[in-house]
Amino acid sequence: MYPYKLDRNPYPSSPTPTLIDAQILGGRRHKDAKAALLSCISDLHSKVSAGTATDKDFRLVTVIQDVGSGKTHLALHTKGLKEVSDSAVVSYVDLSQISPRNMHSLYSAMLAGFTDEYATRLRQAVVDYLREKAERNIGSAKKIFNYGFMDSLTGKSLADKAAQLLRNELVPNYTAITDTLGKEFSPVEIAILKLVIEGKFRADEQNVATLEDIIASLAALASLNLKFLHRLTLFQIDEFDADRESVEFVKAVINAHLPATALMLIFTPSSYDDIRRSNVSVFDRLEKANYKVDIAGSNTLEEIMDIVLEYIRHYDATKSFAEDQERDLAAKVKVIYDEFPDFRNVRSMLNIMYHATENAAKRDIATIDEQAIDDTIKNVYPGLRIRGSVMDVPISDFIKIRRNCNDISMLESGVRNAVKDLVNYAHEVGVVARPHSTDAKGNGIDVMYSDPYGTKVAVAVVINKDHAKSFEQISNTLKSTGFVDKLVILTNANTTGGTNGSTLVNIDRCKMIDLIYFSNKYKNNEMQQDDSQRAILLAKSIRLC
Repeated sequence: MYPYKLDRNPYPSSPTPTLIDAQILGGRRHKDAKAALLSCISDLHSKVSAGTATDKDFRLVTVIQDVGSGKTHLALHTKGLKEVSDSAVVSYVDLSQISPRNMHSLYSAMLAGFTDEYATRLRQAVVDYLREKAERNIGSAKKIFNYGFMDSLTGKSLADKAAQLLRNELVPNYTAITDTLGKEFSPVEIAILKLVIEGKFRADEQNVATLEDIIASLAALASLNLKFLHRLTLFQIDEFDADRESVEFVKAVINAHLPATALMLIFTPSSYDDIRRSNVSVFDRLEKANYKVDIAGSNTLEEIMDIVLEYIRHYDATKSFAEDQERDLAAKVKVIYDEFPDFRNVRSMLNIMYHATENAAKRDIATIDEQAIDDTIKNVYPGLRIRGSVMDVPISDFIKIRRNCNDISMLESGVRNAVKDLVNYAHEVGVVARPHSTDAKGNGIDVMYSDPYGTKVAVAVVINKDHAKSFEQISNTLKSTGFVDKLVILTNANTTGGTNGSTLVNIDRCKMIDLIYFSNKYKNNEMQQDDSQRAILLAKSIRLC
């Protein structure tokens, strides 16, 4: 059993989305983007159905944002929606998997991007269409199925012959296909229909020689989808970039205004800028897209948190995921997001959640706890360190310290003790003289010592949620320290300056955790040579020496 009484791990394990993973869509920005894409499909379908569409019923959609922001997930989610499958057939192409890129490989990928289910449905629809013509004795339709006098004598029907054709037990009469459909369809459409009837429509890549041929075939296929399946055609091209062949190919597709078709291009801001520099005409067309979907902000805490929770909600069949559990998990996600810039994207956060869920399941606990997250980061990201950490604190230790210091008074106490330890250690390695006793009570001084030049230094730690109280405490400390030559005040009050020999040093949470991490290693006699060097750097960074 997985946490929250789930019967499976709700989070995807693959580094890139799959159709199954993409069934779930969380986050307001992603949902807004989904609504825009559905609006595009619905609007185009309604106009095509009513015969009122313009520009040959073509729409251009661009989806843009950074790597890991959920663009591919959004595309695959859209592809799997019933609202889309009811009104469109979809071809998804990942350009990063195509090499070399040329017009033939791109066209081949677009044909391969259609599902086998689509190919089967289209073939069935075309064969049924021809069978109905044969049953109405239209033209030479019966000859398509090689239906003759002996078939009628033996009681074999045209439906039987059509079934044989679909089972590949009968070779159709291709001349009869041309004769029967010549007045209704173009030569290009008839060529594709013959391949469809064979169940080999993707083989059309071998029949095209020029870019003009490819565009004609794409237009024909889109028309056939509308004619036989009553559906639009949606081409999704992912990882679109400034590759010359790709850009020229897409330019031709856009210029052709394929009938009853929507073209969705998915790329990053950097790729978009590369296209702007390399091909102004294509960039101009992208700028004039019918729908420009920018999922900016998809990596905000609010968005990522909703996505993380949505996966559990989706698989919570028993509705066991209570509000207090949502709040608890959201708080843990916030800690990871706030403290580790490396995890401020959807892909990385989902990877952490997947492994943390597996960890919790193996330990048979009811929720994803801090240890599950701690173990995940330690095992999955063993070499990752906190940015800006002088002590090079491992993430697993950072989480433990951060977890144990949620209370401001505990944090202040930990920093006070750590500063004392750091001064003692600086004395042990000969950087400062022996610390003095702080006999005065209530003066706010945490440690006193002399530097190598005999200057008497006092250090006070002032950490408070209410910065006004911090300033008051700092002021009181300044008034009571006439007995020292120099006062260093370590504070989170985000103030500057210092007067009468005092120095105000702002320390952020990362610096505080550096101090506590050093203190833990020092007390446990775990200091190594690298730790010693970093400890002195830490002391210098907060003006202790």
